[in-house]
Amino acid sequence: MSVNKIEAIVDAIGRLNGIGNPESDAYKLRNPILQRSFARPGRHIIDDQGRRVFDSFLAGYKAATFDISLKASGHSRAGLRSTDTLANLLGCFGLKEKLGIDQVVNFLRKALSDPEISAKTPLSYFIESTENGQQDA
Repeated sequence: MSVNKIEAIVDAIGRLNGIGNPESDAYKLRNPILQRSFARPGRHIIDDQGRRVFDSFLAGYKAATFDISLKASGHSRAGLRSTDTLANLLGCFGLKEKLGIDQVVNFLRKALSDPEISAKTPLSYFIESTENGQQDA
């Protein structure tokens, strides 16, 4: 059984944000990646910092996997392309310091059993392919 690569990124960022700690913002907001809302006002419930508030962990997790899939495949307003790097993606979530990036990279190496993953790994690596050759979102 293999781990979904997009979910592994969500797990890594969520871990860094303290999703397992009931005192963390990620836990209280049910938002593992501390995703912000850029939709028209009133479309999403947000906190005072513009981060989305979800009714359940599952809803927040699904939104996070969808958001990261869009970014990794180059279909988001973030302006990323599948040729951009993991570090570029992490920057979208405020992770720009070496320590945070290294923690995500180390988590992904273990979760995906791939010691070659680095901050420079292209996002195309994380996009899962289906049996008929199309990309999953």
